[in-house]
Amino acid sequence: MMGEGRKGAPSGHAIDMTMMQGVLDHLDQGISVFSADLRLLLWNRQFTDLHDFPEDFLHHGLGFADIIRFNARRGEYGACDVEATVDRRVASALEFRSHRLERTRPNGTVLEIIGNPLPGGGFVATYSDVTVNRQVAENLRDSNDRLDQMVERRTQALRESEERHRAYGEFLEATVQHMPQGVCLFDNNLDLVVANRIFFELTQIPGSFNIKGINFHEFMLYNAQRGEYGPGDPAELARQRVEMARKMESHAFDRTRPDGTVIEVRGNPIPGRGFISTFTDITARAKAEESLREAATMARAMLDAPGLLVLLISLDGTIVDLNEEAARGLGACKDQMIGSNIFSTMPPQVAERRFAHAQQAVFEGHAVYFEDERDGRWFETTMTPYPVDQEGIPRVMVIAHDVTHRHHAEQRLREATALAQAANRTKTDFLAAMSHELRTPLNAILGFSEIISREMFGPVGERYRVYGQDIHSAGQHLLAMINDILDISRIEIGAFTLCIEQVCPHDMADSCLRLVTTRAEAGGIRLADEVAASLPDLMIDSRRTKQILINLLGNAVKFTPPGGSVTLRGERQPSGGIAFHVADTGIGMSEADIAIALSPFGQVDTGLDRRFEGAGLGLPLAKSLAELHGGRLDIRSVPGKGTTVSVYFPASCTVP
Repeated sequence: MMGEGRKGAPSGHAIDMTMMQGVLDHLDQGISVFSADLRLLLWNRQFTDLHDFPEDFLHHGLGFADIIRFNARRGEYGACDVEATVDRRVASALEFRSHRLERTRPNGTVLEIIGNPLPGGGFVATYSDVTVNRQVAENLRDSNDRLDQMVERRTQALRESEERHRAYGEFLEATVQHMPQGVCLFDNNLDLVVANRIFFELTQIPGSFNIKGINFHEFMLYNAQRGEYGPGDPAELARQRVEMARKMESHAFDRTRPDGTVIEVRGNPIPGRGFISTFTDITARAKAEESLREAATMARAMLDAPGLLVLLISLDGTIVDLNEEAARGLGACKDQMIGSNIFSTMPPQVAERRFAHAQQAVFEGHAVYFEDERDGRWFETTMTPYPVDQEGIPRVMVIAHDVTHRHHAEQRLREATALAQAANRTKTDFLAAMSHELRTPLNAILGFSEIISREMFGPVGERYRVYGQDIHSAGQHLLAMINDILDISRIEIGAFTLCIEQVCPHDMADSCLRLVTTRAEAGGIRLADEVAASLPDLMIDSRRTKQILINLLGNAVKFTPPGGSVTLRGERQPSGGIAFHVADTGIGMSEADIAIALSPFGQVDTGLDRRFEGAGLGLPLAKSLAELHGGRLDIRSVPGKGTTVSVYFPASCTVP
């Protein structure tokens, strides 16, 4: 390292102060070096310029406190107590700790300040203008361009004693070591003068190469041998790079290392003294640029997509740019359309509407969407406000997508929907008419079968009496089925009305359970009533709600094997409504079976041979009646473990 190379070495081994001071004055960063008693020992032009110090303000030995006081008085730290600020910052500086911070100056410049203590006391600080991101390398190139002139102008001025040269050399080397970029300096013989730690970290060259006087060829040969420059004879690859370096020409390139790291290399000659190079890790920036290129390629591919018309226009309709698809849509080549007025290609009324949309997008600051038809084709168009041009004229991005196929599909869908609705109405009308026609003769069958079963006109014999009962039971079942069909038909055509009245949930549940008790006992099924008497009354259609519960209880009894149970529960919901749950221990259903059971005339193949299997209308009708009350019906079931059907009535149905 540099400090180790000076111990006990003769003065000739110290860094040439003229060259090092020139390097310092041509760095992109501002540099300041303060002694242990906080006196200014060294600074460069960037330090003065970045802080806008007067030309004659800085001088050797100027106190740190005087600089802070000057800045505080001119508002660099905002509104503050000047002396308190000076005391606080001086006390912090006397701690001689490494620090890194950013400070925004009143003129908006953002300075990155990196400070590190020096051996024996004092500290060195670098100041970088980071207002414009990623401008460090460019600033360094500018500094190197000025380096030739500054070195010659200051050569005579820096003729001082050998002791002072040594002292300045120590400070300058410490400054180079603390720079945020990798830096290496080679003399005219291509021997290493100085290189900092970051240079070796970025290039991954061993620290054993950090020896003053080691030749540039050694570095190149090491890199070539480990494959940094690709395939080929390492000696020849190294020789080629040494020959290029001997030309002492400015160079700037990005080098991708085998591990994928991208390093920005910038070098400039110091006339008569060698050259200085900087190394910056720009891997993240290179990846971002590659992503940007990919995004641009993708955007271009999207712009060239068939059916997508893209135009950039000024508010008055002048075409600034457009894609090929838009040019074809306008019936002209792209070059001919640029500069023409898009509104002039439209009928006056259409142009007026388009101009109004463009104004709306610009003045309201958001995209405007609309669809229109042109020459038999439909386009979905978006007008989006775009940044103004250099003359401040508002612009609008117009993107139009051909959606003719969608309009055709929508038209076909509307036609199909109309046909389906007409067919459904015909079916409903037919079912309603047939239900009415069937009920007339069925009432006669029920009447005569009841006369026979009751032997109202005299004895008919046991066998005929039983036949009469069977006819009457079958007729009742058929009448219930016809009534269900009629109810569903009326619901579908919107002709069903509810008769709302106040009902006690407990009494209604008890009534429904009594009606299915006989069937449950015949099947060896236990019924349970868990509807609390404390539930509030409901404002519902009593007859239709009973119809719901009786349907659910009947289904539960029907599909529960002997020895099982059916439970009717009622509970208050957190929302304020009331729910009825009919739970059985029956055969259960799968998700697919539930969907079938909820469809009109849908019947699940259960394998149970029960009398009066039904037409598959009970659950659909119960669901429709629940929804007419503003509620809903829900089914949860597990095959082999039972089913729970829940009917929910909203809070609006409860009596306060």
